[in-house]
Amino acid sequence: MPGSLPLVDFIRDHLQRHGPVPFPWFMEQALYHPAHGYYSSTRIRTGRQGDYYTNVSVGPLYGQLLASQVIEMWKLLGSPSRFTIVEEGAEDAQLAMDMLSAIKEESVEAAACISYTILEPIPRKRLHQRARFDPAFLEKVTWLTGLTDLHGVTGAFISNELVDAMPVHIIAYRNMEWSELLVDFSGEDFCFVPAKIEAPGLVQAIDKMPLPVASPYRTEVNLAAARWIQAVSTRLEQGFVLIADYGFPRYEYYKPERTEGTLSCYSRHLRSYNPLERPGEIDITAHVDFTSLAEAAAKAFLTVTGYADQHHFMVGAAESRLLAHEKAVETGGLTPARAAFLGPFRALMHPGTMGIAFKFLLLTKGLDEHDPKLSGFKYAADPWRSLV
Repeated sequence: MPGSLPLVDFIRDHLQRHGPVPFPWFMEQALYHPAHGYYSSTRIRTGRQGDYYTNVSVGPLYGQLLASQVIEMWKLLGSPSRFTIVEEGAEDAQLAMDMLSAIKEESVEAAACISYTILEPIPRKRLHQRARFDPAFLEKVTWLTGLTDLHGVTGAFISNELVDAMPVHIIAYRNMEWSELLVDFSGEDFCFVPAKIEAPGLVQAIDKMPLPVASPYRTEVNLAAARWIQAVSTRLEQGFVLIADYGFPRYEYYKPERTEGTLSCYSRHLRSYNPLERPGEIDITAHVDFTSLAEAAAKAFLTVTGYADQHHFMVGAAESRLLAHEKAVETGGLTPARAAFLGPFRALMHPGTMGIAFKFLLLTKGLDEHDPKLSGFKYAADPWRSLV
């Protein structure tokens, strides 16, 4: 059987003993198995030498713009003496380094009050992340194993391409009936087998899907995201949750013509569509249903404050920088600093690449609903009008 042999043997043995399993269990092992999961190693995953590009891969500008949003958040909370940024799924911690550097450069006052907490359960990844930090920043960073270690946070949860990597259920519609696809094996290969839908969460999710759908039709449901939102809310005393990921509102996610869903796999910048091959060696990801995420947030007593595609978010977040650069051009021409800014900025906001695919969802807790929006959502429509 192809793939990482120890992990393949582990999964196969589990199937032999317990029978077919829901896809979330398989995806959990493939991505997060402590010894053999794709995300459990310190291998290079992003950038030219990795498997895919991210916003962080473009350069420090993305972290600089998020840092400006964090400083705005800090000010909206009244500039508290303690403000914590929490990031889960920090990978190589490049975003954390970019943000802390930018905060220090932009506001000495904010930098004195803002600290960073990275949630990372894997010891060797924590060591790898720590080793990359400049000693001057280490005193600002804390490592915890997970959300259960957090309590009473005042600050901001920053979720950058986290939700798309949460294990999803796969469901299929055929002959006027829905079924859940479980994972089994046949001969030397893993395979899908249809089964009756029993999980109440899946039944409720299907009831919210727009109809009609084509037949056959396959798609995904991310129940883990709602549980994660609830856990974040219970640990956020006052502040913000900023989620950046690729996805759609529900009406677009479950379009009738999207008959194969959104599940994709990546390795060495090549995209494939079979998540059952090479477990532990390839990334497995599904787009985010932002409507379901917003509904889960509302149930968890979080206020849905903003929703925008990355193109509009970048225009709002970078507006002051753009104006400053334009003024500089009028007085001194195209400077190296402006050229260095424009290249990454165009890459981040280009509609043909990241600009439309990525979305930003802003949730708040304990704030006056009439407080002004973050500048990143200055040009965004009412979030619920865009999501339903």
